[in-house]
Amino acid sequence: MNIDELVNSIQQVALREQLFQWVKEWKDAKADVEDLSKMLLKWHGNVWFQNKGESTEFLNQLNDFNVNAIDGLSELTLNERLYWFGLFEYWDCSDENDQNIIRRKLHANA
Repeated sequence: MNIDELVNSIQQVALREQLFQWVKEWKDAKADVEDLSKMLLKWHGNVWFQNKGESTEFLNQLNDFNVNAIDGLSELTLNERLYWFGLFEYWDCSDENDQNIIRRKLHANA
């Protein structure tokens, strides 16, 4: 489950839209994957899901995302990183300078 799928998995519309905005701001900024990880945990710690089961399910999915995408980052190709972090559209619409910013964001400076 990539970051966009993680956001879309939230059933409560208001929470989903809020997290969508936070993730979009991360995508638009020069912040890197560690900043995203911190932001996601901060967001989860400051919102109220309607029931504990939904909150627990989201936290489990978030932990899976962190393990696969963030902790396993060094094992991923650039295309895999673009997928996990939902940045294919950004990459495709970017010039060389912006692509270098994306590489730094994803720790893919090669």
